[in-house]
Amino acid sequence: MRLNSRSALTLFAVLSMISPAVALAQANPASPVSPRESVGDLVARLSPQQKQQFDGAGKAFSGRHYADAQAIYKQLLSELPGDAVLSKFASEAALNAGDTSFGLSTLKPLAQADPDDWQAAALLTRACAESGDIACRDSGMAHMLDLHRRGITPPRLLQYLVERAKVGGNTLMIWMSLEPWGRLKVYAFGQVFDGEGKKISHATLASADIDQLSFAKEHPEEAAKGMRRFSMDGYSEIGLASNGQRTQTQYLIKFFDGQPSYDTVREEFVKVASRKATPLPN
Repeated sequence: MRLNSRSALTLFAVLSMISPAVALAQANPASPVSPRESVGDLVARLSPQQKQQFDGAGKAFSGRHYADAQAIYKQLLSELPGDAVLSKFASEAALNAGDTSFGLSTLKPLAQADPDDWQAAALLTRACAESGDIACRDSGMAHMLDLHRRGITPPRLLQYLVERAKVGGNTLMIWMSLEPWGRLKVYAFGQVFDGEGKKISHATLASADIDQLSFAKEHPEEAAKGMRRFSMDGYSEIGLASNGQRTQTQYLIKFFDGQPSYDTVREEFVKVASRKATPLPN
């Protein structure tokens, strides 16, 4: 029997989940040995009027008024051209507003100038994914894994946002793990929100240790080489139970022998977002 309970948002990546100002501050983008600008560095050199604008942009972002946030960040960038922190804020707001062109043009030189800036790398990967540049997306995903292996990404950053896509009237957000997390060892996570920003479902690509027992019996040679079995599971929100706890239904969609490609995972997540995923019979 598969165990289904889990915390939906345990130690998730900060990018695109909260306001950009809070996100970058929590992620500690600069260290004592790094010349990279921090949010504090930026704020310290803003004029009182610019600080007011900066705060207004953060509030607009938090309120999901992404185009408004982008416009304010762009205005600040015109006064502080090339600023790395403002460029990342403006780019994320632009991507959320659907302006991938601005995101790409702003992030590419930023990522090239500082390849170890993991925030720029993650945002550029997303910009590539959302613009349909598959080669750039895949290169960015490989680069993010390399940054993680070298200890460049924050220790608590377990996954990052690769793509935000409209599916009918819903929004699908696809996260890829820098390392498998949780009891079920999640490799990819898809969240589905309705038009009002309410989460209605999610799906996971996982490779639970318990599933490897049957896989090793069926495919001993592949298992001996390190191949694993993966499962695609969907979760639908039901609401709050009488005790106030969230409740959800869980269903198994399919198994994969070996890790599927990002495009295959995306296809299955889109089915979940459009309510076209077909559960396997019990």
